[in-house]
Amino acid sequence: MRSANSSSSQEFIFKREHFDQLRKIAKGYAGISVGEEKFQMYYTRLSKRLRSLGMTSFDQYVEMVKHTEAELPHFINAITTNVTAFGREQHHFDFLKDLLKTRKGGSFAIWSAGCSSGEEPYSIVLNLLPICQRQGIKLTILATDLDTDVLNRASRGVYPLDAIKHYDLETKRRFFLKGTGSQNGLCRVKPLLRELITFRQLNLISSWSHPTPFDAIFCRNVMIYFDMDDKKRIIERYANSLVQGGFLFLGHSESLHKVSERFDNVGKTIYAKQQ
Repeated sequence: MRSANSSSSQEFIFKREHFDQLRKIAKGYAGISVGEEKFQMYYTRLSKRLRSLGMTSFDQYVEMVKHTEAELPHFINAITTNVTAFGREQHHFDFLKDLLKTRKGGSFAIWSAGCSSGEEPYSIVLNLLPICQRQGIKLTILATDLDTDVLNRASRGVYPLDAIKHYDLETKRRFFLKGTGSQNGLCRVKPLLRELITFRQLNLISSWSHPTPFDAIFCRNVMIYFDMDDKKRIIERYANSLVQGGFLFLGHSESLHKVSERFDNVGKTIYAKQQ
């Protein structure tokens, strides 16, 4: 018999209690906060997980998520959305390029927090590396995400050729290898870029710290998953992880309004840590 909360055409019974328990776990483990409107999304995405595990009910799956720690990353991977692209929000990279043109020597450290499948940190490198090389600046990037699946893809650095179609031929040749044979239609980021990036799993609401502060942090389209209390805590920790005057880059629909007073807005979704 089908639950009143499930469509009669659905493969599995998905009750409100399943949804409530699962989103409570997501909030506790990763800080992910979702509203009632995500009910169907949870069903659709987690049904695929049930099939892959050979399960026949959400009762089984909820118990597994509750009591099997190894399932938690797979659960989070299923319910989070990883939408990214090379060169997304180019004005952020242009801002840093203009900044670095005024510097000579030293180092510049960037954290890509919520790096997804790697397009963001690779975009940072291919935009900034030529200037850093010219100015004698050592560029280093830490790229983190909670989702282990996208981190694995990011570290491989393999993408469809269409993903870089907007770059000119010189950029493509300098930073990418074109696939042939069985890899036709694909490209791979050259080792030069991959070696500048350290990929690491990190849960933003867990206990974390970094030994040295960053000059810039990219956290774009990540804060939308958190409630206000978690946003405030994370932004506070970002401020503590930046050098004085360091920069925080947010997504196009995000802002620090009523979240933090430790930053000044210096551009479109660009914030500078107050001196």
